[in-house]
Amino acid sequence: MSKRPIMLIVFIHDDLKGSNEDQLYIDQFDWLADTIARISGRTTEVTFVQPSDAPALSSLDYKTDDLDDLFESLEAGLSKYISSDKSAIHDNSIYKYLLLTRDHINKKTLGVAYSPGHLGIASVDPIGTPAHEFGHMFNAKHPDSGEIMTYWGPRKSIMYATAERDVALSFSSKNQENIRNYLNQYD
Repeated sequence: MSKRPIMLIVFIHDDLKGSNEDQLYIDQFDWLADTIARISGRTTEVTFVQPSDAPALSSLDYKTDDLDDLFESLEAGLSKYISSDKSAIHDNSIYKYLLLTRDHINKKTLGVAYSPGHLGIASVDPIGTPAHEFGHMFNAKHPDSGEIMTYWGPRKSIMYATAERDVALSFSSKNQENIRNYLNQYD
């Protein structure tokens, strides 16, 4: 029996309306989908949801210092989308949802996600922020981030706790193990 595929559902915020989906995929999600597929042995698909198909999420006023309130608003918007006729969601157990934004949530927060969990929000800047938040959803952790050897020398892995431009677009061995263990609980 084959394992169920992982679905990464990315909601495009109004402030990114008109962005080139192909470029967003290449910049933010191509390596992530390949990596999660390799770690888990599952097909991993990324689906973009246009602002017009999820207005409760795409119009969300996400700039705040109150992250609890932000998560409540995200949950409410996701519930509206799932119950709408625009949604093709049939199996919610290994679907992950991310609201993709142009700007940061506040001066200190580029993105947040349930860890582990199903929902998050992330800015496109810097590149890697959405992958970091998806990592949290799959149980990747800051303390397990470690360094990765790259062509340019050692770099902090994608799950490093603070934003830096020179992170490796890769999970540490320990976080790969965390992700694998998390996904192994699902058939």
